[in-house]
Amino acid sequence: MAEVPPVIPPVFLAGTEAHGLHAAAGEYRLWLAIPQVPPPPGGFPVLTLLDANASFATVTEIARQGAVRAGATGIGATVVAGIAYPGEAPYHRARRGLDYTPGPPAEETVAHASGGRDAFLALLRGPVAELVAARCPVDTTRQVLAGHSLAGFFTLDVLAHDPDAFTDYIAISPSIWWDQPRLLAGLRQARQPARAPRVAIGVGEWEQGLTPWEAGAPEAARTAERRGRRAMVDNARAMAERIASTNAEVSFRVYPEENHGSVLPVAISRALRFVLGQGGGASAPGV
Repeated sequence: MAEVPPVIPPVFLAGTEAHGLHAAAGEYRLWLAIPQVPPPPGGFPVLTLLDANASFATVTEIARQGAVRAGATGIGATVVAGIAYPGEAPYHRARRGLDYTPGPPAEETVAHASGGRDAFLALLRGPVAELVAARCPVDTTRQVLAGHSLAGFFTLDVLAHDPDAFTDYIAISPSIWWDQPRLLAGLRQARQPARAPRVAIGVGEWEQGLTPWEAGAPEAARTAERRGRRAMVDNARAMAERIASTNAEVSFRVYPEENHGSVLPVAISRALRFVLGQGGGASAPGV
């Protein structure tokens, strides 16, 4: 019988720290990745990342790798401030369904509570921002909010209704179907911030239909109907065009051969380059 090697401590993400936060909606975790280099004169940009249980390690490593050769990648040293929930699950459906929404969806029914959007935004702007600033020098002129899926809807909702809350925004596969009329109404009425925000919106090619391997699945017809109804690609493109008509720099991309679950690692690198790059950039093709 082969000798079993000794169990050693699990892999951990070096250069990170975790903090607990308490709010009326429950307990949160703030996971921080602070660059291990001297800060620039104005402080570090801060990327506030939602759904950190699912993507903190991925996004942190992409940001770090980009910063190794910032002159080539356009991604300088950046603090990643991930908002997580207690527990091991990558997504906490009930908690995020409450925190990321201003109310129930416009045309669908969901089982979980909704409407905690304002309280959650207050948490981000207050205790979260204060804790990050206490841990390292931050550049208050480069504050990015990033979210995927329902968190992407929240990101666009903050842009539409509280545009001064952050300076720049990344919405990947945003669930615009949740309440598209609210987003459009907010964009029509919102006071434009002094500096044009950079807004990166990305979506996977297969988010509005079936992947090749799903075509023969038993639930294919139902899945195709739901994805067609939610129109993730069409809605994201239309929203990018609408935001581009305001005082904003917009990048919109449809990522080939990616779906809702696979697109985030592909999209986040492009999005970080756009919102954090020194020169910004013109709107990407499609906007």
